[in-house]
Amino acid sequence: MKVTISDAFDYFPGNHGLTEDVIYNSQPVSVDEGVPIFSGSQDNIVPIGFIGKDANNNEGKPITYFEGPCLILTKDGSAGLLTYRDLGLFTINHHACVLKLKDIWEGKIDIEWFGQQYQSSLHKYVTSKSDNRVFSTEWFDRVEFYIPSDVSAQIRQKKKKKSLLLLLNLIDAFSSKLRDLINQVIVCPKDEACENVKLSEIFYFKGGNSGLTEEFVYYNLPSNEGETVEIFTGATLDQNKMGQISRLAKPMGKDLKIFKGPAILIVRKGLAGKMFYIDKDIFTTNDDAYVLTLKRKFQEKVNLKWFIHNYQGMFYNLTTSKSDNATFNKNYAKKQVVRIIREDIQDAIAKKIENLQLIISKQERIRDNIKRLLNTPMC
Repeated sequence: MKVTISDAFDYFPGNHGLTEDVIYNSQPVSVDEGVPIFSGSQDNIVPIGFIGKDANNNEGKPITYFEGPCLILTKDGSAGLLTYRDLGLFTINHHACVLKLKDIWEGKIDIEWFGQQYQSSLHKYVTSKSDNRVFSTEWFDRVEFYIPSDVSAQIRQKKKKKSLLLLLNLIDAFSSKLRDLINQVIVCPKDEACENVKLSEIFYFKGGNSGLTEEFVYYNLPSNEGETVEIFTGATLDQNKMGQISRLAKPMGKDLKIFKGPAILIVRKGLAGKMFYIDKDIFTTNDDAYVLTLKRKFQEKVNLKWFIHNYQGMFYNLTTSKSDNATFNKNYAKKQVVRIIREDIQDAIAKKIENLQLIISKQERIRDNIKRLLNTPMC
């Protein structure tokens, strides 16, 4: 059977005037007296704060409180999101509303199942896809939902999704621990000799090509594989490829600067100091990045993957400022001293990091599949 929200639920709007000042001035006298507050700006799982049970809004009117079981429907912000709320007193601001099952549907609709099943289905009906998304109550009478006539089928589906959610939480927790391991910096193991060296002694710092615009690249595409050079930019890891260009191209009338990997690409502007490992025989870049290549003396002493892992934090600090307009300071960077440990230790660390990152990537794919299942209504 099919029902609309208006058919199955009674609607209760959230509180206007539930401002930060009101919350601050109406703090509960004890933990037991606190009532959680939910908002459409978040996921309605973690409260945005707590308030006393007898509070008034900024106009002096009593705050309306609600009690589960019910659904919280986000009206703007994360508009269209349905969140199940179990037993217990709570309140909401005007960015959300409460849906309570009508008496005639008791025993026919499992509220938690309905929230799980159609948690994300209402997103498609928001008035805007921007940060100012709004879900209108006019859809309460227009959007139909399929309800299995056998409530036991709803309960079975609910249990399956709960199992998926538990698995998702376990994956998130495991991934978090793996990232903590990856983020550990090993500067110099005990009882091992380390070499303190300036970056200028280890690396050549080379700038990219000026004038390497998208239009220039479009008009200078390679005509065959032999003259093809891949372009990397100072963008994010998954999007830092700009395409390909002919090695015969002359940006700004100068010969194209071509680099040989392995090398490190450093973002010069924006996410300044971010390092990427480039393992290409030949490549080029624009002037939004620097390229670091090892000097002959250190080619057998430094594992670039280990170096990126160990010194990424330091490179983020080698900038002209901490704002969005930060620029990587090459001259300042050259003066910095780093500690170089034995290469076999570097290689072992780099291999372990690579393996951990591979596990995380696999977990992310599994996580995406689980989330897709959670957001897909079960038949």
